[in-house]
Amino acid sequence: MSFRLIITASICILAFVQFAAAGKMLFTDRGSRIVRIANLDGSGLQTLIPSAGSNIRGIAIDVPGDDLFYADNGADIIYRARLDGSGREAIVSTDLGFPADLALDQAAGKLYWCDRNNNRIERANYDGSNRETLVSTTRPYYLDLDRLHQKIYWGDFSGGNIFRADLPDATNIETVVSGLVQTRGVKVDPAGGYLYWCDRNAHKIQRRHINNGPIEDLYTGLDTPHGMTLDIPAGKVYWVDTGTNNVTASRGAMAVNRGDMNGAGPHEVIANVNQPWDITLDTRVATYPEWIQRRFLKNGPASLSDPTADPDRDQQKNLLEYFAGLNPLVAETLPMTNHAWSNGTLLFTHPRRRSPVTDILATVEISTDLETWNSGAAFTDILETNPGNDGVTVVHAVNHETIKASRSLFMRLKVEFATP
Repeated sequence: MSFRLIITASICILAFVQFAAAGKMLFTDRGSRIVRIANLDGSGLQTLIPSAGSNIRGIAIDVPGDDLFYADNGADIIYRARLDGSGREAIVSTDLGFPADLALDQAAGKLYWCDRNNNRIERANYDGSNRETLVSTTRPYYLDLDRLHQKIYWGDFSGGNIFRADLPDATNIETVVSGLVQTRGVKVDPAGGYLYWCDRNAHKIQRRHINNGPIEDLYTGLDTPHGMTLDIPAGKVYWVDTGTNNVTASRGAMAVNRGDMNGAGPHEVIANVNQPWDITLDTRVATYPEWIQRRFLKNGPASLSDPTADPDRDQQKNLLEYFAGLNPLVAETLPMTNHAWSNGTLLFTHPRRRSPVTDILATVEISTDLETWNSGAAFTDILETNPGNDGVTVVHAVNHETIKASRSLFMRLKVEFATP
């Protein structure tokens, strides 16, 4: 018996199904005293929480838990709300002095924050209980957690340094970057091995290998870059620029900005606002238009993001890259499908994105003559789904009777847009 794998992507654009609160960026607009929400390319800008506070700063979200946190250092309060902005409550409202930034350990249900004026980094449960001082340090300002290596990173308000310590108890404190002008927006990419930050008064977005190496300028000529976040799978860095330095001929002031994490792509100004201070992302994308907003330039040519296009020339059309969770702008050699025998059973495997997809129908089809194709439980059945770091591998078992009745058997994965 012979077996041949044929991979096709049948594209039939019928309708796109929207998914509430997915594919969004959320940021604090200090100048307008509101929390804003927009699509990942800055479109669809809306107010999420009006009258959010007098001096709102750091923001963080836990998508599975439907939790949003932000700090108001005018009132010295840390708030918690739902992702849709409802149900706001003060969870920490005593003994704060300029709470400036937030970070979450979602697995442990812990909220971390910098308290600049009290010279400490604290943490507590999501409801504010079990509050404790993690480390005493001079004027901490912006922090991030490396959960892969169990580290915490933070910058200082005016010293131009970035520090690191071991979790869970902030032992072995060390200075990992020094000589900056004014550090803001510290973020770490543990798997990629880079530390990122904004230098507010050098007007730059920069990075460096976590442990050593030269500092790289990614984006320059800015006004006042302040808060930052990373979309690591998409290779994007987002930052907000408060515009408070009033630098002549600067780019991206009083706006949300985006660029490539390696600095290779253009600097995109994706949303002009009042005085944005910090930013976080909900990177779930459940529809193809949301995927375009996350992966492609906002004002890029539509021909590159078309479902039938192959901009990275890796022989995988955008529709397949979307379905499989691949990067459409980086050529990858991962096979779309595979087959193998296991204990007398023929297995057919293919990748699928980890996050929900509402507008794609993927079907394994069987044929004996390359003319008539059949699908359904009578021919194949899903045996298991195996989650991995970058997505899910779906394993189908081919019906034994189908194999017995065929001299030749052909299999393919058909991917198409679904009806609503």
